[in-house]
Amino acid sequence: MTAKLISTRLGYLVCMASCDCAFKVSKVEEFLGRFSCAIPLSTGQASFVPVLLFFVAAYAFTWVLHGLIVLLHLPFGRISKTPARVLYFLGLGGPLVAALVSAYLFYGQVGVVDMLSGALNWRVGVVWYVLAIAPVGIIYLVSAILYGLRQKKRVVLFKKPSRGVMLVLPQVWVVIAEEFGWRGFALPHLQGLFGWLGASFILGILWACWHLPMFFVPGSNQYKSSFPQYVFVLSVWSFFMAMLYYQTNGSVLLCMIFHATANLWAFTINVPEGSERFVLSLHLPMLLVAVTMLPF
Repeated sequence: MTAKLISTRLGYLVCMASCDCAFKVSKVEEFLGRFSCAIPLSTGQASFVPVLLFFVAAYAFTWVLHGLIVLLHLPFGRISKTPARVLYFLGLGGPLVAALVSAYLFYGQVGVVDMLSGALNWRVGVVWYVLAIAPVGIIYLVSAILYGLRQKKRVVLFKKPSRGVMLVLPQVWVVIAEEFGWRGFALPHLQGLFGWLGASFILGILWACWHLPMFFVPGSNQYKSSFPQYVFVLSVWSFFMAMLYYQTNGSVLLCMIFHATANLWAFTINVPEGSERFVLSLHLPMLLVAVTMLPF
C-alpha cells in the first residue's frame, strides 16, 4: 500500500514538473515571439535611444570605410581584391555591426539571438516567396519592353550571363550585412515609434542616404545615378519589405530574399538607358500594394 502511494505521488510530481516545464517553455516562446515583432519589450514601450544609436553607429562605420575610397581616389574596378573593393565590402557591414552592438547593449544576449533568428523564419506561404522574388524583375522586364515599343526598336532583354556563382555570393554578404540591421533591428523599433507606414518611410530615406558615399565613386553602381530617383526606389522597396516582414510575422529571411533578388535582377535584365520613367512609374503599383497590406 505504501509503495503504491509513493508511486502515485511520484507520478503526480513528475506530471506537475512536466506541466510546469511545458508552461515555462510556452512562456519563453511567447516572449520571443513578441520580441521578434517589437523588440523593446523590456519596458513595454518603444524607445528612441536604441534605434538612434543603431543609425549613428551604422552610418559612422560605413561612411568611414566608404569615405576612404572617395578621399583616397581608390580605383573601384571589378576585381574583388582591390583595396577599394575590400573597403566597400567591409563597409557594408555597418548595419550588421551596429545592430549586434545595439541589441546586446540594450537587450543582452537574448536580444542578439532573437534578432538573428528572424533569418530562420522560413515557414511562410509560397505566395510570400513569389512576392519576394518576382516584382522587381517584372518591373525591369516590362520597362525594357515598353521602352523598346516606344522607340520602335528591338531591345535585348537579358544581359550576357557572367560570373555565375561569383555574382550570387556577394549578394549573400550584402543581405547579411544589411538586413539584420535595417529590417531585423531598425524596422521594429521605428514601427513602435511611428507605426508601420511612418517606419517604412523613414527607413527608406535613411537606407538610401546610407549609400551616399558610393555616388562619388566612379565605377560603382550608384555613380552618375539620380539620387532623388534612387531615394524613391529604395523607399518603395522599404514599404514593400515592411509589408513582407509584417505579413510573415517578422521574417527577415523574406526581406533578404527580396533584397538579393532585386539586386540580381539589375545584373541580369538589360534595362535600357532612358527607360527610367517606366521603371519609376511601375514602382507605384508596388507601393500601392505594400501600403494597402500594411496596417494604418
